[in-house]
Amino acid sequence: MAEFLFTTDAEMKSTTLLNGNVDPDKYKFSISLAMDSVVEPLLGTELYDKIAAEAEANTLSGLYLTLYNEYVKPITKYAGLSEYLLIASYTLDNAGLFVRTPENAVSVDKEEAEFLASKYMSKATKYIGRFEKWIGLNPLTEYKHNQDGIDAQDIAPSAGWYF
Repeated sequence: MAEFLFTTDAEMKSTTLLNGNVDPDKYKFSISLAMDSVVEPLLGTELYDKIAAEAEANTLSGLYLTLYNEYVKPITKYAGLSEYLLIASYTLDNAGLFVRTPENAVSVDKEEAEFLASKYMSKATKYIGRFEKWIGLNPLTEYKHNQDGIDAQDIAPSAGWYF
């Protein structure tokens, strides 16, 4: 069974610069990575697991449905695309690592990819800020500021390559 993701291919392709011809297998791992590295630390494991299980079963309701639709999905979508933009032009196969350059196209350089990635991560960060205000007004028992060794208030996602 495929891993449940907080955003769909149709949502990704209709609300971002992701072209409809892009094979979902090329970017789904980036969505999963965003869920693991941005969304789960933000929500904490207990709330994350509840949202994931009920979203997959299509049984979310009330505040949980609001949280999912208005915050979790957009954060996942934009953070996932931000991750993907940094590596989208690369292909790794049995012959090695390649940069794809389709006919009549020019690959963007690293700085341009980082610029686009940071633009999408800033969209995710905007929703994170909205979530933080919302959760303060709508406390959920599963949400804890400090859980699993992660302080939810210290989560500050970023995009780009830093050495």
